Amino acid sequence: MIRFKQMDRVARAGLVTVVAAVIGFSCAGLSAAIVENLYTVTVTRSLELAPGQAPRTRADETRFAMGQLLSRVTGRLDAALEPALADLLQNAGDFVVQIGAVDIETLLVTFDERAIKAALVALNQPIWGPERPLTLLWLAIDAGQGERGILSAGEAFTDMSPEFLELQARFREELTTVAEERGLPLSLPLMDLQDMSALSFIDIWGGFTQQVDQASIRYGADAVLSGSARVTGSGVRIQWRLLKDGNQFALNGTSMRDGLDRVADFYAAEFSTFGGINATLITVLGVETLDDYGRVMRYLESLSMLESVGTEEFVDGALSIRVRARGRTAVLERVLQLSTILTPTAGPLGQAANDNQLTFTLTH
Repeated sequence: MIRFKQMDRVARAGLVTVVAAVIGFSCAGLSAAIVENLYTVTVTRSLELAPGQAPRTRADETRFAMGQLLSRVTGRLDAALEPALADLLQNAGDFVVQIGAVDIETLLVTFDERAIKAALVALNQPIWGPERPLTLLWLAIDAGQGERGILSAGEAFTDMSPEFLELQARFREELTTVAEERGLPLSLPLMDLQDMSALSFIDIWGGFTQQVDQASIRYGADAVLSGSARVTGSGVRIQWRLLKDGNQFALNGTSMRDGLDRVADFYAAEFSTFGGINATLITVLGVETLDDYGRVMRYLESLSMLESVGTEEFVDGALSIRVRARGRTAVLERVLQLSTILTPTAGPLGQAANDNQLTFTLTH
């Protein structure tokens, strides 16, 4: 089971909304998330076999887990089919550090993070680290016969029928499964009185982004995914929209899985590291005390993509730090922008623009 923790562990404490199977726990003021157990995969065993079908062996289950892990860590949905990764799949057992049954139907497989990352680097494959954007999902559901509602984190105040509540529970379970498979931090709204007064079914269904953005502020997510789900006798069809940084993106696909897969693909393209190690100079303004210095250094040292972190100089509240990271500086910049303690800032007056220099201001 994947757990997500708040990315800014230095400034705040506590769990981020989605804890795999407990998708409904929500609270305000959240920031980007760290996927804590990214390298642990849950394998569900099928106890019912088709005629002539042999039960899966432990080796089969380990290879299946490796395929899911590679999708999660490379950001590629079809990673298990990538020829360059075939040896990793075939030798999945060599990378296992712990394996055990939770119950008769569930197996947990934990892989060696260092070994997996080293293998991916050697194969020149992308690596999507555990620091990931937190996405808030607003889903408007039209179940037919005049029954409509917004998917909530749990048992929200509602006068909906038992059938509609069961439908919501099924949607939450499906969301949990896909979010865990892709390592996607996901939050659902509380749908309390504040939400109900700020946003209506029609606002989401009609794609009124201003209302959706306004209602989303309290949750502090990095992006907002909205969907319009129509339930008919032939199934469920959903129209998906991603709202991020003031832009709206229409996403392909009409199923629950399609929406989350497209979001994961979108993020993986933005945040995956690829290539050799590069040095970058990060200047943080507004560092006034030893506590400020400690906050900045502890945060940077917690980032998985940084190979090394070292102080260059500290002058008049400006802390200069030399870091070494795999991949382009632009990816490092996007990861740093997920933090709640650093705000992107123009460089100091007179500093020439440089692809390997980034400037932020410490948030107090």
